[in-house]
Amino acid sequence: MKRLFCLALLVLMGPIGALQAQSGQRLLDTQGSNTGVCGIERRTAGGALSASTYGRMEDIYELIAEERYDEAYPELEAMLDRVSRSDYELAVVLQTMANVRMAQEREEDALPLYERAIQLDTMGNAQHFDMILVVANIHYSQDRFQAALDQLDVWFCNVPADQGNINDVWVMKASLHAQLDQFRESVTAVDRAILLADEPKEQWYQLKFAMHVELEEYQNAIEALEILIEMSPDKKNYWLQMSALYMELEDEAASKATLALAYRRDLLDRSSEFMQLASLLQMQDSPRQAAEVMEDGIERGIVESSRRNWEMVGGAWYESRELDKALVAYENAGALSEDGRIDVQRGFLLVDLERWAAARDALDRALSLGGLSESEQGNAYLLLGMAHMSLDDYESAQSAFNQATNYSRVRQAAREWMTHLRDERGRRSGR
Repeated sequence: MKRLFCLALLVLMGPIGALQAQSGQRLLDTQGSNTGVCGIERRTAGGALSASTYGRMEDIYELIAEERYDEAYPELEAMLDRVSRSDYELAVVLQTMANVRMAQEREEDALPLYERAIQLDTMGNAQHFDMILVVANIHYSQDRFQAALDQLDVWFCNVPADQGNINDVWVMKASLHAQLDQFRESVTAVDRAILLADEPKEQWYQLKFAMHVELEEYQNAIEALEILIEMSPDKKNYWLQMSALYMELEDEAASKATLALAYRRDLLDRSSEFMQLASLLQMQDSPRQAAEVMEDGIERGIVESSRRNWEMVGGAWYESRELDKALVAYENAGALSEDGRIDVQRGFLLVDLERWAAARDALDRALSLGGLSESEQGNAYLLLGMAHMSLDDYESAQSAFNQATNYSRVRQAAREWMTHLRDERGRRSGR
């Protein structure tokens, strides 16, 4: 059940989280070097390139802009020894080398370059913390989820509360916790993102919904779905998931109402969805609506025009006392049947409606097709005798009642009808 609802947890950017680092806690990068101390503001302002370095880097940036990465990278490597006396210049070159490797889709080669640039701790805050996020994303893309979380701890520990992309990073954090099956931490993180955002994104609520399902907090999951439906009222899966969650909570009425709303919005387009709604309507004492939903599905070609489905329609119409509509449905079912069982049901209904000739024909067809149980065959002969008698065909009625006496469940009734038939014949002959 739970896995059914998990909606793509690989939300690479956009998490939310609520892990507060303790003041004074020292955080280390993957190489073990200091990148900052929680609770102490990072005051590095960056630096400036020398004229010669600036000129050389300008030429390399032109190569990069033209996507001539295979020419740019060796030029950058050649500069490493030249700038090694300046940590700031070295960090700039390393970062640029890493950016080139990323452009070449060589993330693993870019990773140690970014880490070295971060360890130098000389670049301005914007560049420094952006690199930490890139490192976190590289770990994420390689399924190193805990390593990515460790980088986010460093990031959250040092960036200001009004950082422009902080909501997306909280969502990334929530997604990482989800990958590690840390569902409670994921909910906390995504809730933080939602709280901070002026306009929370739909995928954030999708993640929140999935985590509540994993935690079996179905009412909370429904509340998330209510918001998702407000955002995208024509997304069928939201309605289906809400209906299923209400069933988990054993609230069949709410489950039916939710699915019925989806039907009225013309969102249902699968046979199983029509069948599920019809079954819920039947269970909730709404047979008329159940029949209408099934007929609509059959007429639109969504639900198969099969004996079983038409029989379900007939039963629903019969339960709602719409006998003429039930008869049409049973006729459709009988036309698709290879045995006479549906025709026995038609015979019952036609006798109930006192349509004797039609009842006779239906029952003759039932007995001719066969495939009946002993009980159905006995009932067919008994009903056939009643139809013949009402049509004043006494000889055929007598024959049918005689056949019915061979079946134990209707034997007594058949004998009583034979007595009635004899009395009727005597009454008519004495006129």
